Amino acid sequence: MCTYLNKTGATYYFRRPVPDDLKGHFRTNSGRPRTEWKFSLGTKDRETAKRLLRPHEVKTDALIDEARQAIASVASQEASSVNLDQPGGSHRSDQDARENSPASALSTREQEERSAQVALDDASQERRIARRELRTLWRQRRMTSTAMLEPEQAAAVDLIKERDAEIEELRRAITIMEAGNDALGIPRAARDPAAHSPQPGLSLSALYERFAQSGTANPKTVQKWRSRVTSLIEHLGHDDAIRVERADINAWTGALVASGLSVKTVKDGYLPAVSAAFSIAYEDGAIPTNPAAGIKVRGPKTIRAREREHSDDEAATILRAALGPQPAGLADHHARARRWVPWLRAYTGARVGEMTQLRAMDVQQEGGIWFVLISPEADGGVKTGEARKVPLHPHLIDQGFIDLARSGDPTPLFYAEGTGTALNPASKMRASALAKWVRTLGVETPQPNHGWRHKFKTLCRVAEIQEHIMDKLQGHASPNQGRRYGTVPLGTLREAIAKLPRFEV
Repeated sequence: MCTYLNKTGATYYFRRPVPDDLKGHFRTNSGRPRTEWKFSLGTKDRETAKRLLRPHEVKTDALIDEARQAIASVASQEASSVNLDQPGGSHRSDQDARENSPASALSTREQEERSAQVALDDASQERRIARRELRTLWRQRRMTSTAMLEPEQAAAVDLIKERDAEIEELRRAITIMEAGNDALGIPRAARDPAAHSPQPGLSLSALYERFAQSGTANPKTVQKWRSRVTSLIEHLGHDDAIRVERADINAWTGALVASGLSVKTVKDGYLPAVSAAFSIAYEDGAIPTNPAAGIKVRGPKTIRAREREHSDDEAATILRAALGPQPAGLADHHARARRWVPWLRAYTGARVGEMTQLRAMDVQQEGGIWFVLISPEADGGVKTGEARKVPLHPHLIDQGFIDLARSGDPTPLFYAEGTGTALNPASKMRASALAKWVRTLGVETPQPNHGWRHKFKTLCRVAEIQEHIMDKLQGHASPNQGRRYGTVPLGTLREAIAKLPRFEV
């Protein structure tokens, strides 16, 4: 039975009468004697109301206890005064002297400090209860599509704000008392260190490591994102996720943009990393919201002086250089990459790492159709985490690319086996080397490697290839749920590839 649960209309309230011995002790906001406490719990659900009831009960218990202690203290002082008027009261002046002595003042101060600490502990306990209630509500909110819990959240938030204010006031009082104790020469070691020890926080670094170990992201992405979380921690000056607010995240993203990073880089490369860490705490119910979710990165728009794809002349320059002789001292793997990767990218629109990671076994034939298998199991992995088959354009077959195919052979085609690291795989190193080489050819495309993806998309549109087939070929995510059902047959993909005109260089 919930003694203080009251229902008015369809809404539940906390309702508690003021004890008879304390009537007249409490006042309403208008100054009239309070006869009861009554607060709306903001819900029509009884079970939810019972959970929200507890913080109000704890608070009023504390108010009642404090009031009775205050009355008892006054009564004790009055009793002492009466005793001093009895025989023996002639010693009152001696007692006054003792009470005004430093030792007596010290005792009184210690008592005040202990009382304040007890009150602080009580308020902290109430705040912890309120936080638990808020976490419960947020878990419920994720499981319902109604707005019914909104008033309950507001009530819980109000309780937490009340506790925060009380705790802060008491902490200030204790700080003042500490300063007074210092002035009296009381050693800090003689005080109770546990009473003033800070509550442990929730490490943002530890949260990210939990995300990293969950296996939900590509290991290379996890490694790259770790530095982004470190960036936020350095900006904040602490590693406590509970203390982080949306304003902190906004300030951090603003600082990143001010340092020269583009809005897109911060939005796509930094925010997801910290959001992933906060999402762990949010799912645990340790924080009511993810402060990094829905953040809008603000900054100047990127000025593009030209298109992002290779021009026809630039494409021809790269492909012509790929066909030409390579320096005699260039390693075979490197020379092979210059020869084939630009042509592969021109006719597949694949990501550069998806081509530089190809193994001999990834050049395959099925039903008379030659294709390259872009596999997440290869050195560079796949951004989407999904393997896909991309048919080879007839021009690539005519040039002899299929001669590199060797069934079941995991030997990489474009880099030396055993090179590279987990953080910087060999396929990525080869891709960077190709970009530098393209720059030496006088190509000014903003991103020389990525320019082929934009070029391929343009050529597909000119050839009137359907968007969902383009997406399938390039490994782009489908824009709607319906397109994620089923697949596109390999034959259909080959027909689309065959529509692309040959590059004549």
